[in-house]
Amino acid sequence: MDPKNHVEQTLAAHLAHPFMLPGQSGQPLSCRSLPDGGMVVIAQDGRKLWFTPLEVGRARKELNLPAVRIPQNLSASNVPHLHEPDTRRPQITSRPSGGSRDGMSEMIALPDSLKHLEDRIHGRTARDKKPHTPGA
Repeated sequence: MDPKNHVEQTLAAHLAHPFMLPGQSGQPLSCRSLPDGGMVVIAQDGRKLWFTPLEVGRARKELNLPAVRIPQNLSASNVPHLHEPDTRRPQITSRPSGGSRDGMSEMIALPDSLKHLEDRIHGRTARDKKPHTPGA
């Protein structure tokens, strides 16, 4: 086995260890170092685990492995794309355009054309007002 692969396998096993299920042991199925210094590990049960450069650096330090030099000017333009981005399609997001309100409740006001939905939810519907007669 190539010494570099042995070091990567050892590092991958160390990173994946906290995510292993009880009673599970062994080496990860696969691992790959990323250009930014992170790592992707395929765990023994098939889960894909992504680790940041910071997590990989800490694991290297714990295992007394040499640190890997990561280029500081690594930007999105330097990383090759797997495919060309489609510029015809607008960037669609489900996030609100204003500031983030994560974890906070929010009131949504319905337009007038949809007020009948609000009445159906909060009020009694016509079906609930009629008594049900068996056999009718």
